[in-house]
Amino acid sequence: MKLYKFEDFVRLANLFYTSLGIEPYALGQSTKWQILFRYLIFYFQIINLSSMVVCEVTYVFLAFRNDNNFLEATMIMSYIGFVLVGIFKMLSIWRQRSLLTTFVQELLHIFPETPEQQRLYNLDIYVRQCTRVTVCFSLLYMLLIWTYNLFAILQYVIYERWLKWRVVGKQLPYTMYILWNWHDHWSYYPLYALECIAGFTSAAGQISCDLLLCAFATQLIMHYDYVSRSLAMYEVKFRQKFTEPRKAMAEDMKFLRKIIAYHANVLSLSELMNKVFGVALFFNFMASSFVICFVGFQMTMGADPDTLFKLFLFLFTSASQVYLISHYGQQLIDASFNIATAVYNQQWYNADIGYKKMLVLIATRAQKPVELQATKFVLISRGTMTDIMQLSYKFFALLRTIYAE
Repeated sequence: MKLYKFEDFVRLANLFYTSLGIEPYALGQSTKWQILFRYLIFYFQIINLSSMVVCEVTYVFLAFRNDNNFLEATMIMSYIGFVLVGIFKMLSIWRQRSLLTTFVQELLHIFPETPEQQRLYNLDIYVRQCTRVTVCFSLLYMLLIWTYNLFAILQYVIYERWLKWRVVGKQLPYTMYILWNWHDHWSYYPLYALECIAGFTSAAGQISCDLLLCAFATQLIMHYDYVSRSLAMYEVKFRQKFTEPRKAMAEDMKFLRKIIAYHANVLSLSELMNKVFGVALFFNFMASSFVICFVGFQMTMGADPDTLFKLFLFLFTSASQVYLISHYGQQLIDASFNIATAVYNQQWYNADIGYKKMLVLIATRAQKPVELQATKFVLISRGTMTDIMQLSYKFFALLRTIYAE
């Protein structure tokens, strides 16, 4: 049996964070040169990304002020929303680094290390599930961002240089306000590179946070499932044949005290995870509703097939992100609630009265399920996906009305 490590859950998330110059949590000592190198990468990408946002906001402001390019402005507003989510998620994790370090240390403390423990926890199932989700989600996001980054170059190479169907000319990946005429200037090439870096930064800032959340949520679900199985499979020793009642009762209570302490620890870790990710998730959901709205609006405006493919990919990725977080929120609810069912399915009717009373307390607490929270305002479940889509449609209908008038 393969022996899994904690890093198997978070390897992909940490890879994206490394590309951003962020160490999300500190488990070891870094040299001053490593710290300096990370700071240089981080501040360069933040400054570059912020500059692009300013240029995009300026373009949108001028478009609305001059009452022209309304359709282009709405598309750029979806880019702005996408970028702001990436910046906010990066800064949120960077600011919560000490709290996240504490959370990871506590998770490591209860992580199953030995082959026997990993078999009891069914760890291989959770690692494979987490790996499938994170790899597929990462590939989807990378497909999205590099489709947008390379779209202008591919159009130029295919339509103008290869097929010679039409003149495409030099274009940048993202429309924004530039102070000078870059079309026939050497600055076109560094501008293109900087916009591609900004696009990757915004995507990596989002996906790294989401992958980290998925990895931690999967581990918490694993621990709740372990508590459920332990309770459901435990054979009460009290009243068994050939056992001393007092000794059997002491053994039953020892098991129960251990499982209660374990359950309480996992509950506290769930609260700590909400503190780390709550604000970022709230901003993510609010911005996603606007992004989905603006992209959907663009798709109804009669775009050409190439642009329509881009827009569909953007819409599908944004909706997938919302669904992924909602799905893990629902799984967390189900896993924590299943503990109450496990208590009921145990052989409690053969137990001592004191044991039964303690089981009632566990079941009562489990009937209030643990929830992934985007602050206190949004409790995340699969129903959240429906709420976000409904909100996006309301904004979409409003935008269509404004455009028609």
